[in-house]
Amino acid sequence: MKITQRKIDTITPYENNPRQNDNAVEAVAKSITEFGFRQPIVVDADGVIIAGHTRYKAAMMLGLDKLPVHVAEGLSPEQVRAYRIADNASGELAKWDKQLLPIEISELQQADFDLSLLGFDEDTLENFLVGLDDSDASADGPPVETDESLANADAMGYIEAAEHIIVQFSGGKDSSLVLNWAAPILQKLGKSFEAVFVETGAEFPDLTPYIIRFCESRQVPLRLLQSRENIILHWFKKNSWPDSKYRDCIHGFINDAVNRVFVEREKEFGVGKVLIMRGGRSDQKTTLSKSNLYQEVGFGKHTARLLNPFFNTSAEEYDAQLEKLRPQLWNGYELGFIRTACWACPFQRKDQWDALKKHYPLLAEEMKRFARRFNWKQYKGDKTFQRMRKYWLGDAAAATDGSAIDDSNPIGEE
Repeated sequence: MKITQRKIDTITPYENNPRQNDNAVEAVAKSITEFGFRQPIVVDADGVIIAGHTRYKAAMMLGLDKLPVHVAEGLSPEQVRAYRIADNASGELAKWDKQLLPIEISELQQADFDLSLLGFDEDTLENFLVGLDDSDASADGPPVETDESLANADAMGYIEAAEHIIVQFSGGKDSSLVLNWAAPILQKLGKSFEAVFVETGAEFPDLTPYIIRFCESRQVPLRLLQSRENIILHWFKKNSWPDSKYRDCIHGFINDAVNRVFVEREKEFGVGKVLIMRGGRSDQKTTLSKSNLYQEVGFGKHTARLLNPFFNTSAEEYDAQLEKLRPQLWNGYELGFIRTACWACPFQRKDQWDALKKHYPLLAEEMKRFARRFNWKQYKGDKTFQRMRKYWLGDAAAATDGSAIDDSNPIGEE
């Protein structure tokens, strides 16, 4: 690319420039003063600016006589017009990595570099640096104060009647909010309680440490449970994904481990005296869970007593309390993940898989291998398998696979 020095009075701004850039001129002028003019202005054959209007205005402010210029030759008038728009629009498509940018800014701050030269206003800089502190503290922070009345009187009645409470903790938003709310209340009531987290063998690498820190910071006794068998090994043995209707991955691996603790605690505290607490609201309920404020579910010779204390909480109130807790939630949410569910879950949304590709590329490659290898029991109207195969293997794989279709049981609404 050929770059020449031109007198500033030979360069002409484009009179119909659609980009409003006056607010950025001073920041760019500071950048030029500190770092020099490192990016040329792009003009057409007539010297009219295609890209670089803000740099031109900054140079005028600084009283510069000459500027580095590149002449974009061989472009049609339509291409020139499109280039002006694309040059600005493409910059807007890029986003800051909220994990990495605060670290870079902090390094500059420690080196006594003038942060005003970065082009951010003071409030934005402060937010980035505070964000770094929040990220580092994260789950290590003290409990976030939440309104005790977030759960209604009925929910509190079940809590007060129980002798021991098991908080089923997944590290997700809902169960984090429940545990953050419940811990100080249960401690004040003098209740025996514990949090349980089930490791199935397909957790995100940083999730268990987060679980531990979150509980430690709230002085919550934590039991890390293991499923009877590693879930991925189980899939390999069956050469099959979990059942898309009955979700045997949930019942056979997570709930089974929690139920074993429930049985153990009932022997200690008595039948009907142990309560399992979970997260979620009524508008999140499915046929598999969260179906009421309180419910009793039989398994074997036992009956689990389940409480969703926020079941009747309004979405507005719930979201407001969740926003207060946001800095202490699992960092994966900031990276684009939408759930803490196992990384190999075949029932996820595209956003979750996009984040997996970006942040855990080796695990994403394993998902592709699983998609090629494992079978899937399908039900009438169930498009989950095709959607998963289409995402990981492409359109052709989804269109050609019609194996193991069972029309006898239409898939139930979740």
